[in-house]
Amino acid sequence: MNIIKKMRVIIVTQTFPPRFGGMQSVMSALAKNFSKTVPTFVLPDHNIPDSHPIRSYKIKFNFSNFPKFLRPLIKKIKLKKILKKDDIIICDSWKSLNALPNTNNKVVMLAHGQEYLSKSKQNKINKLLEKVSIVISSSNYTKNIFLNISKFPENKIHVIPPTYELENDEIKIHKKSSNKKDLILTTISRLEERKGFLPVIKALKNLVEKNSINNFTWSIYGDGYLKEKINKQIDYYKLNKYIKIKNFVNEESKEQILLNSNLFIMPSYKVKNSVEGFGISYIEAAKFSVPSISGVDGGVLDAVVNNETGWNVDTLNEKELENVIFEAINNQNKRDRLGKNARLLFIKKFSSDKVFRKFMTAITNSSNLKKSNH
Repeated sequence: MNIIKKMRVIIVTQTFPPRFGGMQSVMSALAKNFSKTVPTFVLPDHNIPDSHPIRSYKIKFNFSNFPKFLRPLIKKIKLKKILKKDDIIICDSWKSLNALPNTNNKVVMLAHGQEYLSKSKQNKINKLLEKVSIVISSSNYTKNIFLNISKFPENKIHVIPPTYELENDEIKIHKKSSNKKDLILTTISRLEERKGFLPVIKALKNLVEKNSINNFTWSIYGDGYLKEKINKQIDYYKLNKYIKIKNFVNEESKEQILLNSNLFIMPSYKVKNSVEGFGISYIEAAKFSVPSISGVDGGVLDAVVNNETGWNVDTLNEKELENVIFEAINNQNKRDRLGKNARLLFIKKFSSDKVFRKFMTAITNSSNLKKSNH
């Protein structure tokens, strides 16, 4: 495409490694993918050590290591100096639009979810959206709540799952053990209320008391403000032999953990204005043929298809949650079938080559690159 020959990508972001988080991973994966084919610039909020792996990519960094209130102004000045007419600007969220100068360049904004649940900043967001050419939404849920607070044209919104870092590697998926003694439940997540830990612990307690399930382990990898409360509940219900909290893991360890897991369990739900915008963790599990138990709030319904790649459950409905966990643990045939389906759907829809190709098509389509009057 002629447009790609001239194109440079300028990523303006508040979220980027070496800090950890879902959006940090999304933005670094986009930068890496773009750098393979077009000149790529990144303007993050902080410095990145020379030793960090991302510094080995063909990415030009322009750091803005200033107090928070000054960063948008500094980025704006820097952008004015480096922008060329064919550059495409990509912002990690509406907040990064503050750093853009007045320009005729094509502007792509990512939308994730919970940042649009409150209407308190609706006017400010709509004013900033006047700079935007197209929006990339992480899920259909995000698209709908974004449309609820904005006047942005629906035909300029593209729903693309944010799984840009999940490559379709040649993975040898071994047969998951049929021995109940080896049944491994896994969660890899920040320890927050909305991830569903406390309702799951209570459901497991009830099932163990009824002798409906036994000989399983649930390993929770992560850290967060809820850690102490989770540990207390595990102690209170005397589930220490079944449930262990472990530290966050690196990517290499995560792959090994998921390879050996039978079930990924994270039935997240909405807590105030905190909700899962998509749920990359479920797709990470799917890559390794691991089915998931998810909630029903937010964008998770795009990531986990009920009775096809996992189970969607109303987390706060105790009986429903118990029934789903009981079936997921005791029905090995269904668990294996859903795990295989999850892997197939990952290859078809969520692998990095598929989603990045959709992203490139969206931003290079000439009909999308004109600023919208909204």
